Formats: sequence, C-alpha cells, structure tokens
Amino acid sequence: MEALRQRARALLESGAVKMVLGFKKGSSGRSSPAFIFKPEDCDRLIIDDTCSQNLANYLLKIKNRVKVAVVARGCDSRSIVVLLQEKQIKREDVYILGVGCEGVKEKDDELSPSCRHCQYPNPVIYDEMIGAPVARQANGKDDKFRQLSCDERWRELSADVSRCIRCYACRQVCPNCYCPVCFVDLNMPQVAGKSHSVSDNMVFHIGRAWHMAGRCVECGACHRACPMGIDLMRFNREVARIVRERFGFVAGLNPDERPALASFRPDDPQEFFFQGG
Repeated sequence: MEALRQRARALLESGAVKMVLGFKKGSSGRSSPAFIFKPEDCDRLIIDDTCSQNLANYLLKIKNRVKVAVVARGCDSRSIVVLLQEKQIKREDVYILGVGCEGVKEKDDELSPSCRHCQYPNPVIYDEMIGAPVARQANGKDDKFRQLSCDERWRELSADVSRCIRCYACRQVCPNCYCPVCFVDLNMPQVAGKSHSVSDNMVFHIGRAWHMAGRCVECGACHRACPMGIDLMRFNREVARIVRERFGFVAGLNPDERPALASFRPDDPQEFFFQGG
C-alpha cells in the first residue's frame, strides 16, 4: 500500500498526471472512490478487500480529459480495455497503476461470487505494476445453474427478477453502460414499461445482458450494488459463456482486438440463418 502511495505522490509532484483515481476509507468500514489532486493527499489511498467499485466507471465522468492515474486490478483494467476498444477514452490520457487483487469481500466477510470465479486477478494492461502479481485462485465456473432445465432456470430467474425495484443501480455502477439514453428509458419507441412487473423487469435485465455481450468483464459490481441482492451475474455469465464458446472471444483482454459483435469472420457460426429450411 505504501508503494502505491509513493508512486501516486511522485506522479502528481512531477506533473505527469493531474489526478489520481483510487480508493480511500469510506463509511461503515467500506471503501469509496478517491479523487486525489494534491500529492499530500496520497496518504489517503488504500487498496484492500473492501474496494468493491470498478474504478473504470469514473473515467468517462472526468471533465476536460486531463491525464489521470488510475489504480487498476484485473477487472478494472479489463473494463479500461473495453473503453479503449470502443474509443471512449484515449490510451495517452490514462496512466494505469496495476495492482493484484485477492478479491472483494461482501458484508458476510465472504468473497464476492464474481471474485470466486475470477480468472484474471491481475491487470491485463498497465503502465507499471505495484507489488507482486496474485496467483489465480479460481478453478472454473460454477455451472450449477446451467445444469437446471430451461423451465427451472426461467422459474429461478423470474423469482429473482420479480424482486427488482428498477433502481438501476446495476446500470449506474457498470463502466460499460455509458449510453446517454438507456434503451429502457426510451419513450418513442417504448421498449419496456415503467411498472415493476416481472415481464417489464425481465425486458430490462435481458436487454441489458445482451447489450453487454462481448463487453462484460464479470467484475460483479452490478451484483454488489443491487439493494435487493439479485444475482445479476446469472445473466452476464451466461452471455459471456455463449460469446466465448461461439466466437472464441473473452471481453477486455486486448485493446487492439475488435469486440466480438463489432467484427465479422467467414467462419462465424451462422446456422440461425438456415433454421427451418
């Protein structure tokens, strides 16, 4: 932690960056995002298992495109890669301080489900690495949900989604939900109603999951932000699996690679064109 503070302080003192984006101690024992402009304030920086937000979410909110140093774990860095691929930020505007991640703990002091399945605890892109890389702990995905029949899965998802209060916290904390107007807020045409019915809620969650196809890095920020405790990653994990298996693409690994749904290969699966023929 001290090495991180020293490097952040040095970058601000030298004028290499105008701001450091990291974490500080927050209320109730949790962390909160830190926006640091003065070298002497770098002593407030922390990095631990309470740092639950994905800091890439704030890069699009920084005005005037000043150069920023951002503390990035595996999931933060992968979200940065997606933003670079989609031309939302410029590489020269971001100085990435990479750190390994042991995972985020939730209120019950257990690892967040996304962290238990994490395959990329270390940043995939960085300008300098602070500290030693972390050994990958995950040994695969939990596929219990996929072992259920289609009807059983639908019943479980419907029960979960019925509790949704449409607060949109999941959308707000996601680094890659940056559309000026979300599809669910459209009035002409209206894609989803404004009620809290299962059908309207399902339109939002399924629509958002498909919008994240080939883009979600499975950081779990949406799940942790949900006040109703809905396992939102059930949607995102399944879509990520489909993209991985059908197109051989994993989101947020290579800034020079085009996103799965923004590219075409002659060998892309196209059997849906011929169904029923």
